[in-house]
Amino acid sequence: MLVTFFLLLMIAPIAVAQEFPVPPAVTAGSVVMINADTGQVLYSVNPDERRAMASTTKMMTALLIIENCKDLNAVVATSQRAAEVGESSIFLQTGETLTVYEMLNGMLIQSGNDAATALAEYEAGTVEAFADQMNIKAAQLGMTNTHFTNPHGLDDPNHYTTAADFAKLGRELMKYPQICEIVKRSEYTIPWPGQPWPRSLVNHNHMLDVYPFITGIKTGYTDAAEQCIVTSASENGVSLIISYLGGKSLGQRDSEVVSLARFGFDSYSQKTVIVSGTEYASVEVPFYYNMQLPLLAAEDLSLTVYVKDTVEQKLVLPDELRLPVRKGDKIGLIEIYENGQYLGSSYLLAAEDISEPGMGERVTYYVQSAFGFLLSAVNLG
Repeated sequence: MLVTFFLLLMIAPIAVAQEFPVPPAVTAGSVVMINADTGQVLYSVNPDERRAMASTTKMMTALLIIENCKDLNAVVATSQRAAEVGESSIFLQTGETLTVYEMLNGMLIQSGNDAATALAEYEAGTVEAFADQMNIKAAQLGMTNTHFTNPHGLDDPNHYTTAADFAKLGRELMKYPQICEIVKRSEYTIPWPGQPWPRSLVNHNHMLDVYPFITGIKTGYTDAAEQCIVTSASENGVSLIISYLGGKSLGQRDSEVVSLARFGFDSYSQKTVIVSGTEYASVEVPFYYNMQLPLLAAEDLSLTVYVKDTVEQKLVLPDELRLPVRKGDKIGLIEIYENGQYLGSSYLLAAEDISEPGMGERVTYYVQSAFGFLLSAVNLG
């Protein structure tokens, strides 16, 4: 059956009745939690306060490498500058080579400043040129309160970010499957040239071993930055990015991040927003005076929705019903939206058979229509 559709101007709200969970208290200087799929802000404390970022810097280094490097098996040589950068390292030696992928693991898992420097020099030639690329990328992502001077995160007065900006960065970085694979590893081994054993990398994000819903991303600590982490978490179809800067202790950081994640998950609820067999609309049947054809949803639609949001339904119906109609024919659609974002739909099916009208039905329809028009004209007169 050929049906021409148009959008009927009907948007009906669907109540999502649920008590909103109590937000946790945090002691960190700045925190932002967002929905990783939509970018919606779910929680924030001092979101735009500029702060040191420590090794969470390495997220931007990783983003530029994964975007620009076409061959993760390409060889990266370690310069003297990289080998001597200091602080957290994977103990690279001047002249030592590893692949881009191995360097990424060394940088993101064990937080090697030497690996970060080697990757920066591989990509841009110098650390300074790479920092310029980092700032260009930050501007492209709308990170308006961020400035980089290095690829590793060692303290510098001109090296700063905000929790809001780094939530954006974390969301962008986790779009890359290779990065997701790396940052969820609690341990990993890579080659160690000249040694009889491989390098054993240990992730500083100890929550990965304890909480299955924690999936990354990057920790950081310096005296100026204090405890920092940008965390990805996922459970029951809800994915979160938590940007946590300026924590007072490692124990508080992990405890508060877990509390934030649970609050984020509890802020969503599974709702059946379309029920199979329910009548959601009816359409006028031509040539059958005052007759309406009920339209029933073809299938259930259950969605995970934010408990504060209003879910809306939009009906898509034919501008003119074509006869005959058989019970179960697809006549229209019911579409579901949350904050203007399309979430899903179900076909609307004819609830009964409607036969092709015969001559008698057509004559009766025109006579009744004409009589109705005349009666309306008399009443207006």
